[in-house]
Amino acid sequence: MKQTLLSISQIYAKGKENLEKRGSKWEYPPDSDIGASVRLNRKYLDSLFFETKFFDPVEVDSNFTIFGVKLKAPVFCSPLSKADFMLDTDLAEIAKGVSKAGALMMLGIGGSHELQSAVDTGGPVVKMVKPYRETDLIYKKVRDAESRGCVAVGMDIDHFYGRLRGDIVDRAEVFGPQSTDELKELISQAKLPFIIKGVLSVSDAEKAAQLGASAIIVSNHGRSAIDFSVPSMVALPRIVESVGNTCTVLVDTGFKTGNDVLKALAFGAKAVGFASSMLLACAADGAAGVELLINKIIAELRRTMAATGCPDLRAINHSIISQMPPIY
Repeated sequence: MKQTLLSISQIYAKGKENLEKRGSKWEYPPDSDIGASVRLNRKYLDSLFFETKFFDPVEVDSNFTIFGVKLKAPVFCSPLSKADFMLDTDLAEIAKGVSKAGALMMLGIGGSHELQSAVDTGGPVVKMVKPYRETDLIYKKVRDAESRGCVAVGMDIDHFYGRLRGDIVDRAEVFGPQSTDELKELISQAKLPFIIKGVLSVSDAEKAAQLGASAIIVSNHGRSAIDFSVPSMVALPRIVESVGNTCTVLVDTGFKTGNDVLKALAFGAKAVGFASSMLLACAADGAAGVELLINKIIAELRRTMAATGCPDLRAINHSIISQMPPIY
């Protein structure tokens, strides 16, 4: 694959092709009356252009440290759980590729075996726990993650009211809203940095910071929480302005390239997550495909950082972005 897939788009195309050979047609975001937030997030990203600075060339350093771990770039694999179309080995393959690429791996629903397989790659791993109605199960999974060497834990608050699959609400009887008192107690007892995922409003961001979250992820979970929620890139700047000095603001949902990463960083995010992209890269060529994809994302990020005169992550700000008016 390394010889034939020369671009990020080719990796995605190969992944889709291989999934179709398995009998699984890939459609993300869905081209229908659902997935509006994801589609608009893509359109918004594509309306942002870079102001280049080619004179006075700079040497680029994309290194990023989070939760005490140094990464090659501000890129992470957003929380993944085994989907129906995935092979039994896919999560372990993705974790292996993420580790080799020097990025951060996050896991969602899954057991101790999957978590241990990811930790055994030697790369940093984060465990995101669902808001189970059974509170003891939440604490059990957090403690399990702590004992296995994860670098952080967290919760998907956007699953308080179940998970959307098409227009069907799934697992509403398993997941449930968590009160601020319950979350505050959970965060205070956690031995690792705690992440709140699914934040799309200043109100939730401020509450997460007040409860003691070390980081938040601006995310609509690929529209599996609620459709027509604010696209993550639209929500991002106001959230950064509100809590960016008190907790680490991350973002995901619909990002595909290194240029996408730089746009999010210019809007104030500290790092950008990829989920669907990792699934496609794994379908293309397992761990090697994931490693290759992340390396290409980082290479594109670094090249465009140089072209916009940004020697390091601290130099990135909104001044490198120009937004084009809609073209109809």
